[in-house]
Amino acid sequence: MQLQVAAFSIRTNLAYLVHEGLAAQTLYQLVGLSREQLDEADRMVDVSVSETLLTYGAKQLGYDDLGFRIGMWGDSGRWGLLGHLVDCCQSITQALELQHRYQSLVGNVSRLEFVKGDSLCTLKWIPHYQCSYHLNEEVVTSWVAFAKKVIGLKLSPREIHFTHEQHGEQQEYEDFFGCPVTFNSQYNGIVFDQTILSLPLMGYSPDLLKVLTGYADLLVSKKHKNAASEVITQYIIESLATKVPSLEDVAAFLGVSSRSLQRKFKLQGTNFKSIVDDVRKEYAFSYLLQTNYKMSYIAQVLGFSEQSVFQRAFKRWTGVTPGEYRDRHGIPKDE
Repeated sequence: MQLQVAAFSIRTNLAYLVHEGLAAQTLYQLVGLSREQLDEADRMVDVSVSETLLTYGAKQLGYDDLGFRIGMWGDSGRWGLLGHLVDCCQSITQALELQHRYQSLVGNVSRLEFVKGDSLCTLKWIPHYQCSYHLNEEVVTSWVAFAKKVIGLKLSPREIHFTHEQHGEQQEYEDFFGCPVTFNSQYNGIVFDQTILSLPLMGYSPDLLKVLTGYADLLVSKKHKNAASEVITQYIIESLATKVPSLEDVAAFLGVSSRSLQRKFKLQGTNFKSIVDDVRKEYAFSYLLQTNYKMSYIAQVLGFSEQSVFQRAFKRWTGVTPGEYRDRHGIPKDE
């Protein structure tokens, strides 16, 4: 499964590193893209490019908390068109709905998991690979920075969670977030009051929102017609918890024929069964390394009928059981 991010998402990181004194020309050479290419709305690049930039920047600047710093510094422009869309939304609820609808515009490296309780909500960020802690911190911090900007009130989340060990100063994190920050947690994400969902946003512009959603629909439609890998991956991931999608399901979603989709896969040297298997495998790695969810839950969200079926599949992929895989990577056992 090829994991990709939108080129423009790298733009914010590069701009921050230049702001901190690193040479722009060196950074453009490092990512292999020009300034103009980073601005292209539909250009996708391998996620390794983003990780390379973060690793290089942290080493050159000596910032153990680089992702946290970038998350505070950047604005919603880091998400390109999707960022401009959420800027125009009426509420956080609408922003979350549009994020889900247009996720493919920013890549296929992660998914959001939103849990709504009686009074509190939890928004989790689950990457589809073992990403750097810098990226974990950048994403979660940017959510809070966005909320602070668009709500315009002195509100803070209830809790912040990161799965990795602490690298920066605890007090600096808590000063920015305004709440307890837990490292070595079960997930990456935020817990906040449910009332925040319906608060009016300062930048609400229904006319501009209508124009931007129209443009976003065109871009997504183009991806569907081209059977873009990030669109197919995201569809498979979102379908697995309820059913394992068929080739016909994906073709219907994309608005193309099953035969043409099959031909496309053949030209790429693969087939639909292998693609689904790859998505499940990478997704399994993500859940096993990025959370300490129970094996039964992971099996369910991956579309396996039973935990034992998931365990057999995982051993076929890796030669070890899911539990052994966690042990090798120092992940606490699920309780």
